[in-house]
Amino acid sequence: MLLLLFAWGVSFLFLQFPIGDPDFSQLFYWYEDMSEASDYIAYIDSHPFTNVFTMQNVIYICSVMGYIALMHLIGLFYFTMYVCDLREVPLSKAPKIYLTRIWWLILYSATLVIPALFALAIFPYIFLFLIPALYIRSGLVMFEKKDIYTATVTSFSKTRGHKFSIFIELAVIFLICTAIRFVVNNLLASGSPGLNLVEAFLLAYFVLVIFRNMGTRFHMITVLNK
Repeated sequence: MLLLLFAWGVSFLFLQFPIGDPDFSQLFYWYEDMSEASDYIAYIDSHPFTNVFTMQNVIYICSVMGYIALMHLIGLFYFTMYVCDLREVPLSKAPKIYLTRIWWLILYSATLVIPALFALAIFPYIFLFLIPALYIRSGLVMFEKKDIYTATVTSFSKTRGHKFSIFIELAVIFLICTAIRFVVNNLLASGSPGLNLVEAFLLAYFVLVIFRNMGTRFHMITVLNK
Protein backbone atom coordinates (compact mmCIF):
# COMPACT_ATOMS: atom_id res chain seq x y z
CA MET A 1 0.00 0.00 0.00
CA LEU A 2 2.85 2.38 0.81
CA LEU A 3 4.47 1.62 -2.55
CA LEU A 4 1.17 2.30 -4.30
CA LEU A 5 0.80 5.65 -2.51
CA PHE A 6 4.39 6.58 -3.31
CA ALA A 7 4.01 5.62 -6.99
CA TRP A 8 0.72 7.55 -7.08
CA GLY A 9 2.42 10.65 -5.70
CA VAL A 10 5.30 10.40 -8.18
CA SER A 11 2.88 9.99 -11.09
CA PHE A 12 0.70 12.89 -9.98
CA LEU A 13 3.68 15.24 -9.65
CA PHE A 14 4.88 14.20 -13.09
CA LEU A 15 1.48 14.81 -14.71
CA GLN A 16 0.55 17.96 -12.79
CA PHE A 17 3.94 19.67 -12.91
CA PRO A 18 5.71 18.52 -16.09
CA ILE A 19 9.37 19.43 -16.45
CA GLY A 20 10.13 21.12 -19.75
CA ASP A 21 7.61 21.65 -22.54
CA PRO A 22 5.18 18.77 -23.30
CA ASP A 23 3.63 20.61 -26.25
CA PHE A 24 4.82 19.08 -29.54
CA SER A 25 2.00 20.48 -31.70
CA GLN A 26 4.30 22.90 -33.54
CA LEU A 27 6.56 20.00 -34.48
CA PHE A 28 3.63 18.11 -36.02
CA TYR A 29 2.51 21.17 -37.97
CA TRP A 30 6.08 21.69 -39.16
CA TYR A 31 6.27 18.09 -40.36
CA GLU A 32 2.92 18.34 -42.18
CA ASP A 33 3.99 21.54 -43.94
CA MET A 34 7.36 20.04 -44.87
CA SER A 35 5.72 16.91 -46.33
CA GLU A 36 3.64 19.14 -48.62
CA ALA A 37 6.57 21.35 -49.67
CA SER A 38 7.99 20.91 -53.17
CA ASP A 39 11.56 21.56 -52.01
CA TYR A 40 12.38 19.96 -48.65
CA ILE A 41 15.83 21.54 -48.38
CA ALA A 42 14.54 25.05 -49.03
CA TYR A 43 11.72 24.53 -46.51
CA ILE A 44 14.10 23.36 -43.79
CA ASP A 45 16.45 26.28 -44.49
CA SER A 46 13.62 28.78 -44.13
CA HIS A 47 11.91 26.93 -41.24
CA PRO A 48 14.68 25.48 -39.03
CA PHE A 49 13.86 22.34 -37.07
CA THR A 50 15.16 23.98 -33.88
CA ASN A 51 12.36 26.56 -34.07
CA VAL A 52 9.72 23.90 -33.40
CA PHE A 53 11.71 21.37 -31.38
CA THR A 54 13.27 23.29 -28.51
CA MET A 55 15.53 22.42 -25.61
CA GLN A 56 12.46 22.50 -23.36
CA ASN A 57 11.00 19.68 -25.48
CA VAL A 58 14.23 17.72 -25.03
CA ILE A 59 14.08 18.29 -21.26
CA TYR A 60 10.52 16.99 -21.21
CA ILE A 61 11.49 13.84 -23.13
CA CYS A 62 14.34 13.26 -20.66
CA SER A 63 11.91 13.73 -17.75
CA VAL A 64 9.56 11.14 -19.29
CA MET A 65 12.43 8.66 -19.51
CA GLY A 66 13.38 9.43 -15.90
CA TYR A 67 9.77 8.91 -14.80
CA ILE A 68 9.57 5.56 -16.61
CA ALA A 69 12.87 4.48 -15.02
CA LEU A 70 11.69 5.47 -11.52
CA MET A 71 8.37 3.65 -11.92
CA HIS A 72 10.29 0.61 -13.14
CA LEU A 73 12.45 0.68 -10.00
CA ILE A 74 9.35 0.98 -7.80
CA GLY A 75 7.78 -1.93 -9.65
CA LEU A 76 10.90 -4.07 -9.23
CA PHE A 77 10.91 -3.42 -5.49
CA TYR A 78 7.29 -4.57 -5.30
CA PHE A 79 8.24 -7.58 -7.45
CA THR A 80 11.02 -8.43 -4.98
CA MET A 81 8.69 -8.20 -1.98
CA TYR A 82 5.99 -10.25 -3.72
CA VAL A 83 8.36 -13.06 -4.74
CA CYS A 84 9.79 -13.13 -1.21
CA ASP A 85 6.23 -13.62 0.06
CA LEU A 86 5.57 -16.41 -2.47
CA ARG A 87 8.82 -18.16 -1.56
CA GLU A 88 8.21 -17.68 2.17
CA VAL A 89 11.36 -15.59 2.49
CA PRO A 90 11.13 -13.05 5.35
CA LEU A 91 10.06 -9.69 3.93
CA SER A 92 12.81 -8.05 5.97
CA LYS A 93 15.27 -9.56 3.48
CA ALA A 94 13.58 -7.99 0.45
CA PRO A 95 15.37 -4.60 0.68
CA LYS A 96 18.76 -6.34 0.92
CA ILE A 97 18.02 -8.57 -2.08
CA TYR A 98 16.80 -5.54 -4.04
CA LEU A 99 19.66 -3.19 -3.18
CA THR A 100 22.31 -5.88 -3.74
CA ARG A 101 21.19 -6.88 -7.24
CA ILE A 102 19.41 -3.84 -8.68
CA TRP A 103 22.68 -2.20 -9.74
CA TRP A 104 23.36 -4.96 -12.26
CA LEU A 105 19.96 -4.42 -13.83
CA ILE A 106 20.47 -0.64 -13.96
CA LEU A 107 23.91 -1.00 -15.56
CA TYR A 108 22.63 -3.49 -18.11
CA SER A 109 19.56 -1.40 -18.94
CA ALA A 110 21.71 1.71 -19.40
CA THR A 111 23.83 -0.08 -21.99
CA LEU A 112 20.71 -1.03 -23.95
CA VAL A 113 18.91 2.33 -24.10
CA ILE A 114 20.28 3.46 -27.48
CA PRO A 115 20.10 0.00 -29.18
CA ALA A 116 16.53 -0.40 -27.87
CA LEU A 117 15.49 2.95 -29.36
CA PHE A 118 16.96 1.97 -32.73
CA ALA A 119 15.24 -1.43 -32.57
CA LEU A 120 11.93 0.19 -31.69
CA ALA A 121 12.25 2.62 -34.60
CA ILE A 122 13.14 -0.10 -37.13
CA PHE A 123 11.03 -2.96 -35.78
CA PRO A 124 8.20 -1.36 -33.75
CA TYR A 125 6.58 -4.72 -32.95
CA ILE A 126 9.73 -6.48 -31.75
CA PHE A 127 8.79 -5.92 -28.11
CA LEU A 128 5.67 -8.05 -28.56
CA PHE A 129 8.12 -10.96 -28.59
CA LEU A 130 10.93 -9.61 -26.41
CA ILE A 131 8.86 -8.62 -23.37
CA PRO A 132 7.36 -12.12 -22.81
CA ALA A 133 10.75 -13.71 -23.59
CA LEU A 134 12.52 -11.56 -20.97
CA TYR A 135 9.69 -11.65 -18.45
CA ILE A 136 11.54 -13.60 -15.74
CA ARG A 137 15.01 -12.16 -16.35
CA SER A 138 14.81 -9.71 -13.42
CA GLY A 139 13.80 -12.51 -11.07
CA LEU A 140 16.72 -14.67 -12.20
CA VAL A 141 19.10 -11.80 -11.43
CA MET A 142 17.46 -10.95 -8.09
CA PHE A 143 16.80 -14.39 -6.63
CA GLU A 144 19.08 -16.84 -8.45
CA LYS A 145 22.03 -14.41 -8.63
CA LYS A 146 22.65 -15.01 -12.29
CA ASP A 147 24.60 -12.48 -14.29
CA ILE A 148 22.59 -10.39 -16.73
CA TYR A 149 23.58 -12.23 -19.89
CA THR A 150 23.03 -15.71 -18.43
CA ALA A 151 19.67 -14.54 -17.06
CA THR A 152 18.70 -13.26 -20.50
CA VAL A 153 19.47 -16.56 -22.21
CA THR A 154 17.81 -18.54 -19.40
CA SER A 155 14.68 -16.37 -19.58
CA PHE A 156 14.35 -17.05 -23.31
CA SER A 157 14.64 -20.77 -22.60
CA LYS A 158 12.44 -21.07 -19.51
CA THR A 159 9.57 -19.02 -20.94
CA ARG A 160 9.17 -21.54 -23.75
CA GLY A 161 5.49 -22.49 -23.73
CA HIS A 162 4.62 -19.43 -21.63
CA LYS A 163 5.31 -16.56 -24.02
CA PHE A 164 1.87 -16.47 -25.63
CA SER A 165 -0.01 -16.65 -22.34
CA ILE A 166 2.23 -13.90 -20.89
CA PHE A 167 1.45 -11.76 -23.92
CA ILE A 168 -2.30 -12.36 -23.50
CA GLU A 169 -2.16 -11.44 -19.80
CA LEU A 170 -0.29 -8.22 -20.54
CA ALA A 171 -2.67 -7.39 -23.39
CA VAL A 172 -5.69 -7.84 -21.09
CA ILE A 173 -4.09 -5.61 -18.42
CA PHE A 174 -3.33 -2.97 -21.06
CA LEU A 175 -6.84 -3.09 -22.52
CA ILE A 176 -8.48 -2.77 -19.10
CA CYS A 177 -6.25 0.19 -18.23
CA THR A 178 -6.93 1.84 -21.61
CA ALA A 179 -10.71 1.35 -21.27
CA ILE A 180 -10.80 2.86 -17.77
CA ARG A 181 -8.63 5.80 -18.86
CA PHE A 182 -10.93 6.39 -21.85
CA VAL A 183 -13.97 6.59 -19.58
CA VAL A 184 -12.20 8.84 -17.07
CA ASN A 185 -10.96 11.19 -19.80
CA ASN A 186 -14.53 11.62 -21.01
CA LEU A 187 -15.85 12.36 -17.52
CA LEU A 188 -13.22 14.81 -16.24
CA ALA A 189 -11.89 18.03 -17.74
CA SER A 190 -8.67 17.68 -19.68
CA GLY A 191 -5.62 18.85 -17.72
CA SER A 192 -7.56 19.29 -14.46
CA PRO A 193 -6.01 18.23 -11.12
CA GLY A 194 -8.86 15.73 -10.70
CA LEU A 195 -8.07 14.03 -13.98
CA ASN A 196 -4.36 13.99 -13.17
CA LEU A 197 -5.08 12.43 -9.77
CA VAL A 198 -7.12 9.63 -11.34
CA GLU A 199 -4.65 9.15 -14.22
CA ALA A 200 -1.77 9.02 -11.75
CA PHE A 201 -3.53 6.41 -9.63
CA LEU A 202 -4.29 4.25 -12.68
CA LEU A 203 -0.67 4.45 -13.89
CA ALA A 204 0.68 3.57 -10.44
CA TYR A 205 -1.83 0.77 -9.88
CA PHE A 206 -1.33 -0.92 -13.24
CA VAL A 207 2.47 -0.71 -12.98
CA LEU A 208 2.26 -2.68 -9.73
CA VAL A 209 -0.27 -5.07 -11.30
CA ILE A 210 2.20 -5.84 -14.10
CA PHE A 211 5.07 -6.48 -11.67
CA ARG A 212 2.83 -8.64 -9.48
CA ASN A 213 1.96 -10.65 -12.57
CA MET A 214 5.68 -10.87 -13.34
CA GLY A 215 6.33 -12.19 -9.83
CA THR A 216 3.59 -14.81 -10.18
CA ARG A 217 4.99 -15.96 -13.53
CA PHE A 218 8.55 -16.09 -12.19
CA HIS A 219 7.47 -18.20 -9.23
CA MET A 220 5.38 -20.46 -11.47
CA ILE A 221 8.14 -21.05 -14.01
CA THR A 222 11.12 -21.41 -11.66
CA VAL A 223 9.57 -23.12 -8.63
CA LEU A 224 6.18 -24.67 -9.35
CA ASN A 225 7.31 -26.18 -12.69
CA LYS A 226 10.02 -28.09 -10.86
